[in-house]
Formats: sequence, structure tokens, C-alpha cells
Amino acid sequence: MNKIFFISGAICSLCALVGWSRLNVVESEQNVTSGDKEITQEVNLTHWEKPPSLTITFGKKEIRTIQGGYSWSYLDSKTGQTVDIQADFMPSTELVNIEDAVNVSLNEPIILNFEKEPLNYEIRVYDNIDKMIATYFNFKDVEEKGKAKYEILATWEEGTGSYVVALDI
Repeated sequence: MNKIFFISGAICSLCALVGWSRLNVVESEQNVTSGDKEITQEVNLTHWEKPPSLTITFGKKEIRTIQGGYSWSYLDSKTGQTVDIQADFMPSTELVNIEDAVNVSLNEPIILNFEKEPLNYEIRVYDNIDKMIATYFNFKDVEEKGKAKYEILATWEEGTGSYVVALDI
């Protein structure tokens, strides 16, 4: 019974992840009144339906992060309604295995490559039992050595998103 529940939950989570597109570009018509004339013009609406993706570059090594939970709002161009999404699949730290940590050096140039730049972000460091041991606002300030899980919490006008990666510093 537990196997069926786990498999069903995994399939639902996978479907939810696959169903969301990163960027939605919609063309629509907008009627504008100018004096006594009504003018029809085409409008391109671009909006994000979930937080942008994130990779981290350490020197020449680019590392993909895994998207965790997020809280997001956007305007649905078809209905004109604001859509609010709360996506919490599981704790972010459970999305990566510390034993699969990627070896990196903080002496290399470090760049957080957000698909869309956030207003701000913070970096949380977790040990091998998923206990938070530190919080930073820049990777260059990280003092921990060895394998750890790193959760990046970012904030945009549309909401917040979390990303996780296992690193061996």
C-alpha cells in the first residue's frame, strides 16, 4: 500500500513540474479609444508563470540547481485574472543527496545565473542531517568546508522561489 501511495505521489509531482512552462509569450488584441475613434492594436504580453531557473558558475564549471517550493503570482493573459501559486512538493533539502555533492572552489569567480535577476537572495547551508548551520548573502562569505546542501532563496516582485544544490567546498 505504501508503494502505491509513494508512486502516485511521485507521478503527481512529476506531472505538476512538467505542466508549468517557464516563459509564456501571448499575443492579444487591445482596443484603445482615442477621441471618437477606437483603435485596435496588437499587444505582446510576457510573463513568468513560476520562478526563473538558476545555475551557478564556479570558474568554468556550471552547476544546475533543483527548483524547490515557491510562492508566485502572475497575470493570466487569457482571463485577466491574477493567478497565485503555492508549490511545496517536499523540503528542498530532500531534493538532493549530499553524497552526490559537486566539488567546487570558492577561490574561483562565482556567478549566480538567474534566468531573471531577483530583487535579493540568501544562501542557507545545511549539514548531512538537514540541519541549517549558516545563512549568507554571498557565496564568497561561505566558511563551511566539505560536503553540504545549499539552498538559495530568491525574491522577485512576483514572489519567492527556492533552489537547492549539494556542493563539496
